[in-house]
Amino acid sequence: MKLTEIQKDLLFGTLLGDGNLFTETQGRTWRYRAIQKSEHKDYLFHKYEILKPLCGTAPTESVHFDERTRKTYKRWIFNTLQHSSLKFYGDMFYTFDTKNQKWNKDVPVKVQTFLTPRALAYLYMDDGALKWRGRSNAMRLCTESFSTEGNIRLQNALKNKYGIETNRVKKKLIDGTINYRIAIPERSSEAFRKLIYPYLVDCMKYKVSDGNRESL
Repeated sequence: MKLTEIQKDLLFGTLLGDGNLFTETQGRTWRYRAIQKSEHKDYLFHKYEILKPLCGTAPTESVHFDERTRKTYKRWIFNTLQHSSLKFYGDMFYTFDTKNQKWNKDVPVKVQTFLTPRALAYLYMDDGALKWRGRSNAMRLCTESFSTEGNIRLQNALKNKYGIETNRVKKKLIDGTINYRIAIPERSSEAFRKLIYPYLVDCMKYKVSDGNRESL
């Protein structure tokens, strides 16, 4: 199956965000998984409708206990089937850690090539947030799960391709280690907002300011 352009953008953008790939064949084929809390059910079904040709079953609702917050949440989830068309993304995003026997995801070396405005919108809808709702137009990308080098690659892509200046801010992880998020300051917020706005799903527009220090 040849992927459509919107499928490619969704996969690339959400793999920079909350999306994940899983392999049961040592990286020869992969399947994609999307998870959203129930409040964002419409966004998950938006993803599902685009990737439906790759799926065998519809999304399902489940209950999840979050160790970080010590709270129980309802969430929606769907998986695609294992498919050879996903190998391209598995090879870009994942490397196998032989010491810990697991696959690690990081920002691809060629992120600038595939970071279209629509892919960037999917990244922001997945892992973006306002810095201070109603008080600032500044935004952030929650990229602390990526390596410092990966964050720098993403920053460079935003600067080189779209002229968007960003900063790295420290974020303390659950295990006590320090990593970084990417901050989109006030001076870059208008350019960033205009770039992604045409591709935002309605239920996720609350994440973006309107330029007047108020949520959309």
